[in-house]
Amino acid sequence: MPSLIRTPGQSPMLPATVTANGFVFTSGLISPSALTAMTDGGTVPADQQIREAVRVLEATLAEAGAEVADVVKLTAYLSSARLFGPWNEVFLSVWPEPGPARTTLVAAFVSPVVHVELEAVAAL
Repeated sequence: MPSLIRTPGQSPMLPATVTANGFVFTSGLISPSALTAMTDGGTVPADQQIREAVRVLEATLAEAGAEVADVVKLTAYLSSARLFGPWNEVFLSVWPEPGPARTTLVAAFVSPVVHVELEAVAAL
């Protein structure tokens, strides 16, 4: 049985990462400002959430011993197709061509405040 290492996540019920067999798997990560807005009823611009979610991903991977250059698969969930352009801008600033294998989906979130969620797999 493989050894699994879990790091604490944005929610007590979800780990930020699970490391197994030389790979780091992240849970879906969202902007800290969006988390706050979920509880206080505020709003956070989608482009700010995209940038913050990438910073959270960077920090989460670092805590598990990886970095964004190690990402082999990235899934982005966006609240609207209109966010595809801003997402691509941020993506290319972090992962110049060729970047990781990637999927981008439009999704309905549990909270209408959330506009982006990122999930990654990185190789150690």
